[in-house]
Amino acid sequence: MTIAKPRARQADSFVAGAPDAKAGRWKRGAKTQITLSIAPELLERIDEVARRKYVSRAALVALWLNDRLEQEAA
Repeated sequence: MTIAKPRARQADSFVAGAPDAKAGRWKRGAKTQITLSIAPELLERIDEVARRKYVSRAALVALWLNDRLEQEAA
């Protein structure tokens, strides 16, 4: 007679093995994706500047953050 594992353990194992089940940072290539909540008006202003500079929103925000961090380090 074979003793079967309870299904709950199998389900837990299955869920724990899912790619999004692990806590941690979500990577895209060499970069880490984050979630940022900001006011819609601020987002519109950011998009407007990004369009004028012909860069993506993400590129503009990354550039601004990098510039600010360099200022803080000085």
